[in-house]
Amino acid sequence: MKETEQVPLDETEEEKPTTPIKPTPLPYLSLFVLCCIVLSESFSVTMIFPFLANMVIDFKLTDNETEVGYYAGWIASCFNIAQFTSSFMWGKLSDRIGRRPVILIGLSGNLLMMFLFGWSRTLWYAVLARSLNGFLNGNIGVVKTYLSEITDKTNTAKGFSIFGLSWGMGLIIGPSIGGFLSNPSLKAPHIFPPGSLLDQFPYLLPCLVSCFITLMGLVVGSIFLKETVNFKKDSNAEEAPLLSQKNEKGELAVTEDVQYTESCFSYFKSKEIIVTSALYSILGFYKIMMDEIFALWAPQQQAKGGLNFQSNDIGILYAVAGASGLITQFFLFPYLMRKLGPLTLYRWTSALMAAQLCILPISNIIMTNYGSTPLWVFLCFNFIINSFSSNCVFVSVMVLINNSSPLKSMGAVNGFAQTWTSLLRSTAPTVGSNVLSWSLTNGLSFPFN
Repeated sequence: MKETEQVPLDETEEEKPTTPIKPTPLPYLSLFVLCCIVLSESFSVTMIFPFLANMVIDFKLTDNETEVGYYAGWIASCFNIAQFTSSFMWGKLSDRIGRRPVILIGLSGNLLMMFLFGWSRTLWYAVLARSLNGFLNGNIGVVKTYLSEITDKTNTAKGFSIFGLSWGMGLIIGPSIGGFLSNPSLKAPHIFPPGSLLDQFPYLLPCLVSCFITLMGLVVGSIFLKETVNFKKDSNAEEAPLLSQKNEKGELAVTEDVQYTESCFSYFKSKEIIVTSALYSILGFYKIMMDEIFALWAPQQQAKGGLNFQSNDIGILYAVAGASGLITQFFLFPYLMRKLGPLTLYRWTSALMAAQLCILPISNIIMTNYGSTPLWVFLCFNFIINSFSSNCVFVSVMVLINNSSPLKSMGAVNGFAQTWTSLLRSTAPTVGSNVLSWSLTNGLSFPFN
C-alpha cells in the first residue's frame, strides 16, 4: 500500500503546470512598419519645440522676449486641441473599417500639413496648419491597438518596448533635427545664402525632413501593412488580458468582453478604462509641458535664470540623452516589464521621473557657480534618466489601457484614452509657457523666480 502511494501523478497532470510557455515569434515586418509610423508621428509632434520661440520672434508679434511664451503656447496647443476633437472618431472608425486605412489617412494628413507648416509667415497660418495636422492624425491610438492585436502574452513586453523605442527615437531625433536645421542661412550662409528660399522660410528645412520620414512610413505602410481588425489569435490564453482584474471574491478574472457602442462618454462606465486613461493623460500633460518649457527656458539669459542656450545646444542635449535612453529602453525595459509587471514598473519609474524633474531647475545654479562642463554633465545625466523613465511609464500605461479594453472595442478605447490625453496636452503648452513668463517677470524670490 505504501508503494502505491509513491506512484507519481499522471504525466499529463504533472506536465501541465511545469511545461514552459514557448514565446511566440514577433512579426518583425509588421513591427518595422509600425516603427516607421510611430517615428514619423513623434518626430512631427516634437520637432517644432527648439525653434518655436524663434519662430514667434520672427512673426514680430512682440518686442518683449518674456512674452514670447504666450504666443508659442498657442502654436504648441492647437495640435492637441484638434486631436482631442478627432481621436475617438478615428479609433472608433478603425473598429469599423479597419486599422490600415485609418493609419494611412493619418500619415497622409501628417505629410501634407507638416509641408504647409514649413511655409509659415504669420501666427494664424501656423496655428491653422498645426490644427489641421492634429485633426487628421489619430494614428497613435490606432497603432497601439494594432500592436496589441499582433502580439500575445509571451511577446507583448518586447513588442511594446520596440514601440517605446520608436516613439523615443522620434522624441529625440525630432527636437535634434528641429534645432540643427532651423535657420540654415544663419548657420551655413555659404550653402544657404541670404535671400535664398530657406533664408525666407527658415523653418522649412526641418519640416521637409519630417515630411520625408512620414513619406517613408506611408510608402512602407501602403505596401506591407496588413489588416488586423478581424484578426483572431490562436488560443484563448493569448486573448486573456495581461493584467487580470478581480471579481467579487477577490479572485483573478478576465475582463468581460463587452462592446461599448454609444459614444465616447459611454466609456466612463468602466473604472479600469477611466483610471488608465487618466494616468495616460497626466503623463501626456507632463511630457509636453516639460519639453516646451525647457525649449523656452534654456535660451533665456543666465541672469534671468536661463542657460543662454542656442537651438543647437538643445538639439545636442536631446541627441546625447536619447542615444543612451534608447539603449536602456530596448535592452532593460523588456526585462523589467517581465520581472515587475506594468503596474509596478509604472509606479517605480514615475517616482524616478518626478525626482529627475525636481532637480532640473538647479541647472542655472550649477552653470553660475561651476561653469559649462559640470552643467552639461548634469543635464545629460538628467535627460538620460528622463528619457528612460518616461518611456517606461508611457509603455506601461499603454499595456494597462489595452488590458482594460474589451477586445471588440479596443480601437475605440485607445481613441478614448488619446482623446483626453490630447485635451490635457493642449493645455500643457499654454499653462507651461504662461507660468514660465510669469516667473520671469513677477520680481519674486525663489522658488517663484
